[in-house]
Amino acid sequence: MNITVIGAGYVGLVTGACFAELGNHVTCVDVNEQKIANLKKGILPIYEPGLEPMVITNMNHGRLNFVTYWRKHPQNACYFYRGSTPSDKDGAADINMCWKLRAMSARM
Repeated sequence: MNITVIGAGYVGLVTGACFAELGNHVTCVDVNEQKIANLKKGILPIYEPGLEPMVITNMNHGRLNFVTYWRKHPQNACYFYRGSTPSDKDGAADINMCWKLRAMSARM
């Protein structure tokens, strides 16, 4: 199965690596260019026991890759949005990024 995970942070990176470990082809997308450049070199932005070897193994097997530009892939079975939803001043979730992603996907 081909999967896109939008966001390569604490949740997205672990989600993507686990799906890849199960044999899926996963693309993790993040707007942070430095984070993506580091991930492509095997440098992880977080520590989770066992995550680093899982990421590197699946990258080497071509099941896990990282990009900065999100594009809909018709062959992908599913998309997971694991991006940031910071709080507004009143504590409500700021979902502006969700709307931006929706607008981007509508244009593709």
